[in-house]
Amino acid sequence: MTNNIVQKIRTKKPIIFTWTVGILVCVFLRCHGQAQPFHPELGVCTKTEHIHLLKRCGYGFIQPGVQDYLKPAYPADSLVFVKDFPVYACNVFLPGQLKVVGKDANPDGVMSYADEVFKRAQQAGVRMIVFGSGGSRRIPEGFDREKATDQFVELCIRLAKLAERYDVMICLENLNSGETNFINTVAEAHAIAVRVGHPNFKLLVDIFHMLREAEPPENIVLAGNRYVYHVDIAEMAERTAPGFAGDDFRPYLRALRDISYTGKIALECGFTDMEAELPKAIEALRHQLNTL
Repeated sequence: MTNNIVQKIRTKKPIIFTWTVGILVCVFLRCHGQAQPFHPELGVCTKTEHIHLLKRCGYGFIQPGVQDYLKPAYPADSLVFVKDFPVYACNVFLPGQLKVVGKDANPDGVMSYADEVFKRAQQAGVRMIVFGSGGSRRIPEGFDREKATDQFVELCIRLAKLAERYDVMICLENLNSGETNFINTVAEAHAIAVRVGHPNFKLLVDIFHMLREAEPPENIVLAGNRYVYHVDIAEMAERTAPGFAGDDFRPYLRALRDISYTGKIALECGFTDMEAELPKAIEALRHQLNTL
């Protein structure tokens, strides 16, 4: 009996040794900043007329505006969808005059508008609608913030259920306090998403707005991979593309890597010469990703 036990232990020693070495290597690489490579696909928020530049520079997708691409205010037969390049998402969900909170909130009008947007997104193969829309969600002066939050959550629950019908994801974007007075941080957006509690309602983490609000990258980790679905990026001072002012995004990129983020990153920048700036931007961002 004793000999059998000893023999089993001897037989399992190589397996135990291999597991131990594997674990130690993983811990060593993590501690020395050499975890698994993190190379999310990069794209650009811009009009579809610039697709040729994106292709030439090595970007993988484009992210135009809802009004420019899906054109909900125009007849459906006037639409022209891109066939030879991925249109992954559309920005600026709602026009400013269509209010979602306050005494002028128009939830039924928003739902009617959203139905058309989501239907066209499905037809176009657009997987995501970004819910920034700072003017639409701005809380009117003197209106109760808690009541506005309740209004917003209730509407977002309805929107998420509608999005599910069209197989579209809504991503709530954090916007800095210079653009709106409601949901200025990833932490605040995360709290809304938790309350909405629907699989078709996630977060867009905008690193530019995080920098403007001095929001720490730890809030990305707190939201986690369950909620963080997409990322936009730009430098803080003038919203330039990566590589121009020299902003170091690596603390935020590292946080994304640490939550095993598998989504994409879009440059949402103010370009002055896209043909010259796009190659420099992708090179700079890839360098930061390679040196986490």
